[in-house]
Amino acid sequence: MTLIQLVDALTACAVADPWPFDGSDLLETLSRIAMTAGVLEPPFSPEVELSDRFIVVDHAGHVPESSVRGFAGRTELEAFILGPAGLTNPFTTFCVAFVDGIYCPFRLIYVDGARDVEFSKAAQLDRGPFKHEYPKLRIEWSPAAWRRS
Repeated sequence: MTLIQLVDALTACAVADPWPFDGSDLLETLSRIAMTAGVLEPPFSPEVELSDRFIVVDHAGHVPESSVRGFAGRTELEAFILGPAGLTNPFTTFCVAFVDGIYCPFRLIYVDGARDVEFSKAAQLDRGPFKHEYPKLRIEWSPAAWRRS
């Protein structure tokens, strides 16, 4: 997958599931690309090869700033999304995952009392994004997400 293919894939995601960030914004806000072979610094060629199979794009809307990170495997990808810099980070607007260049939708689930609750970025911001805990946080992938992996 090249950077320009990632831009196209993000644009397609925005069309299918609208959000206020599209592929053109990625190029404008991209601050770094980190693949397992190392970190690339700007300026970035749209033809740069994103060599890792597992990729996440994360965006911080208040900056605005985007990063592209590659991972050796699914376990590392999930650890990032669930970790302190992942989607529940108050400054992270969203994380979008790809495997082999294909968008892999997911949702985060945590336990609140005796029930499972889906994590919502909007609810996090409404409630006050800091110091909220998400016990037993886990990731649930769309059923189609891993058919190719």
